Amino acid sequence: MPEEKVAETQTEQVSQNDPKGFDYYFKAVMWFVAVAMSTFHVFTAISSIPSMEQRCVHVGFALTLTFMQAFLSSKNVLKRTLCFVLIVGTIVSTAYVFDQWHDMIMRIAFPEKLDIYMGCVITIALLEAARRKLGLAMPLLAILFILYALYGRYLPQSIGHRGYTLKRVMSVLYMELSGIYGQVAGISATYIFLFVLFGAFLENSGAGKFFINLSTALVGKSRGGSAKVTTVASCLFGMVSGSAVANVMTVGPLTIPMMEQSGYSKRFSGAITSVAGTGGQFMPPIMGAAAFIISETLGIPYMSVAKAAFIPGVLYYLAIIFIIDLRSSKLGMKGLDEVPDWKAVLKKDFYLSIPVLLLVYFLAVVRWSPIKAGLWAIAAMLAVSWLRKETRMGPKKIFKAFYAGAMGSLDVAVVCALAGIMIGMLSMTGLGLKFSNLLIALSGGSLPVLLILTMIAALILGMGMTTTSVYIILSVLVAPALIKMHIQPLAAHLFVFYFGILSAITPPIATASYAAASVAKDDPMRLGWVAWKIGLSGYILPFMFIVSPELLMMGNLMSILLATVSGVMGIYALSVALEGYFKGDLNIVFRIVLFAAACCLLYPGYVTDIAGYAVFAAVLLPRWWKARQTDKTA
Repeated sequence: MPEEKVAETQTEQVSQNDPKGFDYYFKAVMWFVAVAMSTFHVFTAISSIPSMEQRCVHVGFALTLTFMQAFLSSKNVLKRTLCFVLIVGTIVSTAYVFDQWHDMIMRIAFPEKLDIYMGCVITIALLEAARRKLGLAMPLLAILFILYALYGRYLPQSIGHRGYTLKRVMSVLYMELSGIYGQVAGISATYIFLFVLFGAFLENSGAGKFFINLSTALVGKSRGGSAKVTTVASCLFGMVSGSAVANVMTVGPLTIPMMEQSGYSKRFSGAITSVAGTGGQFMPPIMGAAAFIISETLGIPYMSVAKAAFIPGVLYYLAIIFIIDLRSSKLGMKGLDEVPDWKAVLKKDFYLSIPVLLLVYFLAVVRWSPIKAGLWAIAAMLAVSWLRKETRMGPKKIFKAFYAGAMGSLDVAVVCALAGIMIGMLSMTGLGLKFSNLLIALSGGSLPVLLILTMIAALILGMGMTTTSVYIILSVLVAPALIKMHIQPLAAHLFVFYFGILSAITPPIATASYAAASVAKDDPMRLGWVAWKIGLSGYILPFMFIVSPELLMMGNLMSILLATVSGVMGIYALSVALEGYFKGDLNIVFRIVLFAAACCLLYPGYVTDIAGYAVFAAVLLPRWWKARQTDKTA
């Protein structure tokens, strides 16, 4: 587990143990730096500055805060000294590029020694920050790319190149807008940061509690209401949070105990929370951080990405609802006894949802840029919070939101800057094109084999990286191979995006399941396998929208509707097969037959749809009719 995942908690403990000592004042400085970071990004959203200046300051803030966190979380003198040196190095190298970037552009081909030294300093600082935030996998991969650029001449011709000097490598990484301060860092500094800050304002205003109350009011009375509340709340919150683990740790402590009290096992409760928490990044309109990168990479409007992701996102959450309903029916469970009236909830707290609705309106209807839409959504959140005393955001809450927004952005900022190293080296050496050709050759020109290889790569990489990290790497290395095999570019990028997300519930390193297990007090591995089973439909959906672009709303209205209806029925058949229950227990034969029917319904084509519907009806209708007659005579 990355070192800095618990740094915030440790920092709070340090300040409590040493209330007026050095650490107390150092933490005050860290608060000031974090608030300054948020203020800087709000300012640059209102009044733009040159890209290099904005991106270098963004990365500089992120690295400085990461090392300040690390400083406070350790009492070891050597570790603290290293953190302090890295803080100073980050500030100096950031100030240097901020001041010198005009002149540096003119000497890119012939960098000075000081340019190289400063480039080495920021690169080392970035690698160390990534190690602390993300673990070893991502920085080791970045180092591998740098070594490849330096020593590619010694590799076989099929993957080698003529080799580059350290001067050339550092000029790309530090002096150009194609390395550390490249396009991906720019996305982090603009769209992503503002949406993270918006999420912090939502949380500090109390809107998160409104989402849970509204979910309870809407679905709490239905069969399995407590688990459905978890699912809906995770969907609503996850759209904004963009992090499976953050979603689980925010919603889980409130809903897992509620599910256990309703009669679900702690394992099932934790599994539902982890699967529902993971899916928030699938669900439009916000979809977390990586969706902005998809938009920029493909050069298409953000809402085009959100539109394409809508049907798969709905199908993913329907699968969870179906599993909950079947399990609840099997256990003879009912809804929650005490549920707030949805009208009363909306009457009291609807105003807290206005900023989210405005955000959707700005993005989908007015078609503002994500920067402008995010900025106005934050302003709206601040304004509506003053409608009630208990949610009113005064200076203290605003500073707290600014601090939370800055600290919440560090993981993504470090990931995006580090991704710049890999993208810069790929661009310089041409490895991306070679890797795509190698993948196609390895698959033997077979699209199904290539898709399976891509899925495996995404799931393995995702076990040690964030969704954003996995997507960035696969979008450069693998997605071009899928596009060469005549897959729609958006479908190819969403394919790798989805499996990068699903790695959070894929054993053995299922981070969302581990987080849920810590709340449910259950075995992480066993809970992880239950979550994987519940989320199995999510592993099938990306294959389906590759062969059926209608699920991405590509095609005429009728074909989209038919594909959607078949998708819903297929997901239901799959859920029944997985749960082994429909108006009574199903034996293994019926489960296998229903699984086959689900595959037919999810695969496009009239013949497969007719076959799937026929098997579906043959297995389930007699059981439904028998149960109905039994109820009448009871």
